[in-house]
Amino acid sequence: MTDDNPKLYDLSRRKMLAGLGAVGLASVGAGLGTSAYFSDTESFVGNSLTAGTLDMSVTADVVAANDYWVDQGGLDVSVVADSADPVVGLQVDDIKPGDWAIICFEISVGTNPGYVQVATENFAQSGGVNPEPEQVEEGDADNDADLGEALLTTVWQSYDDTSGDKAGLSTLDPVFNNASDLLTIDYAEPDEDGVAGSDAHYTNAVEADAVLSGGYIVKDDNGDPMIVSSDADGSDPEVADTYEFCLLLELPFEVGNEIQGDGISFDLVFETEQVRNNDTPFANTAGN
Repeated sequence: MTDDNPKLYDLSRRKMLAGLGAVGLASVGAGLGTSAYFSDTESFVGNSLTAGTLDMSVTADVVAANDYWVDQGGLDVSVVADSADPVVGLQVDDIKPGDWAIICFEISVGTNPGYVQVATENFAQSGGVNPEPEQVEEGDADNDADLGEALLTTVWQSYDDTSGDKAGLSTLDPVFNNASDLLTIDYAEPDEDGVAGSDAHYTNAVEADAVLSGGYIVKDDNGDPMIVSSDADGSDPEVADTYEFCLLLELPFEVGNEIQGDGISFDLVFETEQVRNNDTPFANTAGN
């Protein structure tokens, strides 16, 4: 059989091939649209971030006092400060030479370790009434405020609860008891209870405020800021479960009439800051 029209044959063949090529391209395009890549999926679900807490409580107990103050009930103090609301502390009238009291503080910080700072605020002195004996003692009618320099305000590291008197105090805190005397009275001699050693210095209220008014950061035995945490188990000597100290307030027998009617007032403030990521605790205050 012969091809009567070769050109017609060639044209039909080209068209056929072109049509097959179009179908082939269409098939390749369809293949690209339906193929699946290897894949895998992993998930972390239920994520949450919660800020930690830092909570401190301070307990103050009058553990001992002379008989007069005990009988008057003016030292019936056992309070806990554990909220933002201030707690009314010691309020005593009619202090006379020979009166004394010991107040012990226990500071506790929660499971998040914290540094502790103690400070006095609003320290004020008043001349009060100015009776004739005070005027005679001072040699004029001026009504100076002298109680702050006469009232001993010493900090002790511990107290033996079984003693019931000043003999239960042991170890003067060196930070609060190393200033020079502002009084002419020699308090270095042992008193009637034999508390003081021959080289001891008794800090008065004015001197104590000079230390505390700028804020005092509680230190450990190495002089570093102490870490306090209720999680302390004794395995780390640098972490304490609580911090305790005792404050002796005493108006010595040697003080004369110059303090009659005088008074002092102050706030005692406790603060804590986190230990973590805190190389300079209380840097925004005047802490020592």
